[in-house]
Amino acid sequence: MEKMPKKYVGKNILKVDAQEKVTGKAIYPDDIYFDDMLYLKIKRATHPHAYLRRIDISKAQKLPGVVKIITTADIPEVKNFGLIIKDQPVLIGIGQKMRYMGDALAIVIAETKEVASKAVNLIEVEVEELEVISDPLRAMKKGAPLIHQDGNILATHYLEKGDIKKGFAQADVIVENEYRTSFLDQVPLQVEAGVGIYDEENGVIKIWAATQWLHDTQADVAQSLGFPKEKIRIIQPVIGGAFGKKEDISVHIYLALAALETKKPVKLTYTREESMIAQSKRHPFIIRVKTGVTNEGYLTAWQAEIISDTGAYASSGLAVVHKGMYHCTGPYNVDNVKGVAYTVYTNNTYAGAMRGFGATQMAFAYESQMDILARKLGIDPIQFRLQNAYDIGSSTPNSQILTHSVGVKETIKKAAEIAGWKGVK
Repeated sequence: MEKMPKKYVGKNILKVDAQEKVTGKAIYPDDIYFDDMLYLKIKRATHPHAYLRRIDISKAQKLPGVVKIITTADIPEVKNFGLIIKDQPVLIGIGQKMRYMGDALAIVIAETKEVASKAVNLIEVEVEELEVISDPLRAMKKGAPLIHQDGNILATHYLEKGDIKKGFAQADVIVENEYRTSFLDQVPLQVEAGVGIYDEENGVIKIWAATQWLHDTQADVAQSLGFPKEKIRIIQPVIGGAFGKKEDISVHIYLALAALETKKPVKLTYTREESMIAQSKRHPFIIRVKTGVTNEGYLTAWQAEIISDTGAYASSGLAVVHKGMYHCTGPYNVDNVKGVAYTVYTNNTYAGAMRGFGATQMAFAYESQMDILARKLGIDPIQFRLQNAYDIGSSTPNSQILTHSVGVKETIKKAAEIAGWKGVK
């Protein structure tokens, strides 16, 4: 195994952005100001699953300092957006469905943040309430109300390696368990925020807002507005933390629409509450695992069913859940693997990317399963892991052959040594 180069590890290395951040000179999205800037606030859904029957902006429009309130009546040509599937509307219109509490109904543009906030509270909304589906198991049941027209199961992915029946036949001990993980917010210190300007001379919309996928954000905004990509310019300020949460569109399209409407600089900064309600979370998983092992402590079969709540919209859910299933056995050799993963719509806040991208949820299940198996077999849990752990040449559940950078055994041994663990051979 190649030795790790010591050029960086163990040395003091200059962090290029550290000085600006610790001295307060770093420019985050909410630090950007222009003369004559207007401020936005978003009127959001009043119920997580309902048809919008009436929206009355008349009282809000009369409030001194309100410049414009944009509803779907003003933007009939604007298209849905989304990272993989374009299933998320920019605004909900009359007769359309709210699918979670973060859905936007109107964009308020005002001279100050305070006026914009007051105006949002003056917008009157009437809805026809529908059953709220917060449990993916309920969403999967036959006859459950449809959150999206094509069904509540967004995607089903399958995995098969070897012969699962043969693997369980070879096992002396079989253990079945269900594990559940929860929604989790990434909580970056900088909430979603940005500034937008429409450059009339060049026909370019300029947006200063943090994003993790700069060119994907540009493309998604462009297709939603019907602009060529080169007419959407995303300028990245200091990001202020993301951890997956800022892969998704947030303030970008609202800023673009308001800048187009007013021809003035516009700013939108979410509150922490708004960020929690409206923007993506880590996917909660229901993980059902059945594992076979010999009395000598060698894994023979691993079967996994994953049911994941992707919330009201797809975001990157298809990729996250699919990838999670591919990590169902963790870093352990199993010749016979079978898996199925369901990505399910609910009326919860939509889920997307967060550190680990699906693999993190699975670690809770497979490491718990390994501990339970070791105890049943009466084998030291470290030794049990070591004798099943990947080596160069090992094959993953999706049959990828590992050719380099396989350090799991070395890592386990080092961790056991540091912890003073006894019983490792």
